Amino acid sequence: MIFHCPVKNVGNPDASQLRPLKMIEAFRQIGYDVAVVYGDGAERKKSIAAIKRSIRDGVKYDFLYSESSTLPTLCTEKHHLPSYPFLDFSFLSFCRRHGIRVGLFYRDIYWRFSFGNDSWKMKCLKPFYIYDLIMYRRLVDVLFLPSKEMLGYIPLGFPGRVEELPPGAGKKSFTKTGMPGQGLNLLYIGGLVPHYDLRMLVKAVSEIPEITFTLCCRKKEWMRVGHFYDGLLSDNIRVVHKSGDELDSLYREADLFCIYVKAHEYWKFAVPFKLFESIGHWCPVLASEGTWTADFVSREGIGPVCRYDADELVRLLKELAGNREKLAEYRKRVTDIAPEHTWQMRCRKVAHLLL
Repeated sequence: MIFHCPVKNVGNPDASQLRPLKMIEAFRQIGYDVAVVYGDGAERKKSIAAIKRSIRDGVKYDFLYSESSTLPTLCTEKHHLPSYPFLDFSFLSFCRRHGIRVGLFYRDIYWRFSFGNDSWKMKCLKPFYIYDLIMYRRLVDVLFLPSKEMLGYIPLGFPGRVEELPPGAGKKSFTKTGMPGQGLNLLYIGGLVPHYDLRMLVKAVSEIPEITFTLCCRKKEWMRVGHFYDGLLSDNIRVVHKSGDELDSLYREADLFCIYVKAHEYWKFAVPFKLFESIGHWCPVLASEGTWTADFVSREGIGPVCRYDADELVRLLKELAGNREKLAEYRKRVTDIAPEHTWQMRCRKVAHLLL
């Protein structure tokens, strides 16, 4: 197979850069020989030339799977100028002409929502986002989205097949380290701005001494936005800066991973990477009503769902702090569904639909 992604490889990837790496690894784990087109324009150009030569020499590829960038395809260079205007889409066209079906994962439509960011830069990028969608309509056989609900927000629509392909869960196997009767241990790992505002959650936890909350984010980000939490932090809340394998111990200690955000139209279809990371670590999830995450959590029975309201949240947390049986029930359900949501299962779905 061919794996295409116009994203530069970086040393400390965020979720948008981590997903393609996880998918490449998982495709290899299920048995595929993966020809990778990944990196900046110069790197992709070199890889594309090699694959074209192999196709002309008679090498057969089962399919091409592409993952979009959070930036428009033509603007993924460091300077965001369209230095390689024909590179990627002409390659997809070449593959289709040689009988190779193309599937593409369209990562996000965040650019249609301002979140207070109506900068000139974003306005300049929007025509390039639309150009991507026009080319997808022409060149993509199967369009993969994080959720089916996202399709309703895509301008122009899509005439071909559309399938859901949310993030995957890593294969973890954990034993809970907390002891019954220790209250309730909450966890959040990820960014804090602009649409992950945890102040209501932090304020609620500060009012309940028997609950602990670990907030894990990058140190640079905390230095930038930590002042928004001045006066809200208490002794039962700790802020840490960990990454990679260091996160495993945080998941082991946690009873619930919190994706408690203020309802916004964006959250009706957006699928947090961290939701499936939590599932992969066998950790139940607390979600706020009015979000895709809440619908998933409720449907699968892997955690509580709460209205975005301070009094409602305090009531729920106090109730859960004294109900270890319910927490054990959530955890059992997470361990049951985790094998259905691995990265390998995501890749098997792609292969099944493109073969």
